[in-house]
Amino acid sequence: MDAYYLEYELADGLRVVLQFPNENDRDGCHISLDMYKAQLGPVDEPVLSRILGKFNGEIVTPSSK
Repeated sequence: MDAYYLEYELADGLRVVLQFPNENDRDGCHISLDMYKAQLGPVDEPVLSRILGKFNGEIVTPSSK
């Protein structure tokens, strides 16, 4: 099974690597995170978790600065 990855930086500078079961979920999550940031404000860990859940994704690396 292939996995698709996305590295994303949260508002506080934490960088996380996210894993998805397919390319569409990865791309949809990335678009949703960027749209949230542009329209509603900073993406923090609670926002990330909420959006990540909609796209069957998971965090695969611990947060680090």
